[in-house]
Amino acid sequence: MRFLPRLDRRIAAELRRQQKTILKGLVCVVVTSLLTVATLKLTLTALTAIEDAAATRISQESLKLTEKQVEPIAGRLGVDKGKLARAIEEARKTADNLDLTREQIEEVARKQKLDATVLGQEILVARQELKRQETQDQIAIRQNNALQTLALACFGVVALFALKYVFTRGQVYYLSKASNRLATDLRQRLFDKLMRLPVQYFNSKRTGEIQSIVSNDVGVYQSAVMVIRDSIDGPIKALGALAFVFYMQPLLGLIALMFVPLLAFVVNRTGRQIRDAQSQIQDDLASVTALSQEALSGARIIKSFSAEDQMRGIFDESAEKQYQSQLTGARRIASLRPTVEFLGAVAIAIIMYACGHLAKANLLAVADIIVIVQALDIVNQGFKSITNVTSTYNQVQAAVDRIHSHILDIPDERSERADAREIADARGRIEFKDVSFTYPDGTEALKHVSFTLEPGESLALVGPSGSGKSTIADLVLRFYEPTSGSITFDGIPYPDLKVNWLRAQFGVVPQQTFLFAGTIRDNLRLGRSEASDAEIEQAAQMANAKPFIDQSPDGMDTVLGERGVRLSGGELQRLAIARALVKDPKVLILDEATSNLDSVSEKVVTQAIEEVMHKRTTLFIAHRLTTAARATKILVIRRGEVLETGTHESLLAKDGPYAGMYRAFTSGILDGQID
Repeated sequence: MRFLPRLDRRIAAELRRQQKTILKGLVCVVVTSLLTVATLKLTLTALTAIEDAAATRISQESLKLTEKQVEPIAGRLGVDKGKLARAIEEARKTADNLDLTREQIEEVARKQKLDATVLGQEILVARQELKRQETQDQIAIRQNNALQTLALACFGVVALFALKYVFTRGQVYYLSKASNRLATDLRQRLFDKLMRLPVQYFNSKRTGEIQSIVSNDVGVYQSAVMVIRDSIDGPIKALGALAFVFYMQPLLGLIALMFVPLLAFVVNRTGRQIRDAQSQIQDDLASVTALSQEALSGARIIKSFSAEDQMRGIFDESAEKQYQSQLTGARRIASLRPTVEFLGAVAIAIIMYACGHLAKANLLAVADIIVIVQALDIVNQGFKSITNVTSTYNQVQAAVDRIHSHILDIPDERSERADAREIADARGRIEFKDVSFTYPDGTEALKHVSFTLEPGESLALVGPSGSGKSTIADLVLRFYEPTSGSITFDGIPYPDLKVNWLRAQFGVVPQQTFLFAGTIRDNLRLGRSEASDAEIEQAAQMANAKPFIDQSPDGMDTVLGERGVRLSGGELQRLAIARALVKDPKVLILDEATSNLDSVSEKVVTQAIEEVMHKRTTLFIAHRLTTAARATKILVIRRGEVLETGTHESLLAKDGPYAGMYRAFTSGILDGQID
């Protein structure tokens, strides 16, 4: 049975990255914990000194009563003071403390010619007076010693707390530094990992879930450093204070030790329940975050469909589910600390009762009892820290499981071979040889597709929605690997080429343009950060984006809203085309690049695209027959199979599927849209 959870190897690996800083912080933790225990000894010393000072006052009062009792006896003797003084002096020569036998008293009385009985009584009085004088001297010395000890103890307490202040500051600084560095490094690693994950990962995950992991789960994970702190601080305090109780009174230490197995059982049992609850909390929180992100991104659609109430209901249901899981976790966490506190209170009550009996038997002083109670309170605090470790660690463990299972443990894109290379003078020739592709979920997307696209040629992919056009584009960009067959670039098989170099040869204009919330200049430089201002201006001019850029408040330095919401659809599309042209790619992939443009802009942009197409291989994902007709080659595809291929004229002459669609378009049956 364990009090503290075993540290997960994944957490340990992360902590080792900051081990120097963490070790500095933990040294401070150990010192502050030991200083806390050390104050017990100084407190005991101070209380004992106060007790000694109080005891001397009682002794003095007792002596004064003795003098009052002795004085009447001295008065009744009526002895000559001279003879008495000589007799006492003679007696003191015999015994310094006047502790004489009867024979010695008779001998002194005979020499001084005094009655032995009277002398014996006088010696008794003198002995009492001598004892009183000696006791007063001892009391004065004891008082001075007690006050000196008290002063030293008080100074020691102040010094200890001054040291504790210094090391506590060091503890907070170093552990906070390690904690924040840990979170920052992990977020950077997660982002780097996300950039290396395959496209299908993002197709299967909600953006909000990923955001929740990067923000919320990493925030919880940050607490791992505090778990290490409490794992050291709590046990040192508890064991140190418990050892002090054993030192003071072993019986009391044994009583306290009897409760340790029971506490360990409670901590272990509740800890497992907390971990399960926390995992559910993080999952539900991710769902809420995902819904929030989707609702914000689709705010225009929600409002245009008057779907506010519908979305509110969906969100409320998700938020309520998260609330219930948090409530379950809170109940389990709430049951742990009070249980530990209750068991601690029972232990203290039993020990206090035992202290009473020990004090009655004169085996414990009041100062001892006070310090023992203080030590037991420190033991109790130590066990509370251990309960914090249990609850916090299980929260951290749940976060770690999610971080690894949802992101870090996902395989990267298929790694390139060690001998993968680049092509010095790339031309942009693409060839598919009997390519078939099946998605991971078993959906067959392409069946034995073959075609060749020479530099300067353009190929239009024509077919209904779901026919495999976008899949071909994804394979060209090497987002996926073909299930069978091969793809080559300038005659070199894709696996022999470096992935990043290969993708750098392509310029992509999607149907739905995505822009980042930076400036226009930053967006146009995406993928080619070294592009000069002149190149950017030229690309914008070719895409007919220059006029509206010049009219923007800060020109190229105008900051766009998130996803470019401040721009019209046509402006977004023109920026996307300009961005592709800035890359100066060997191959252009156009997903109906002019679909959102007005007729004037479409004409200008189409002319610009046709001009640059002469130098580049161009792949059209055609949604309109007018687009397909401009291509030098057309590939008609349906359900993943190539039905026919050829030029616009040759396909019309074949009178196949393409000719049928075109006749329907020219006769007005179709509006030109293929999908």
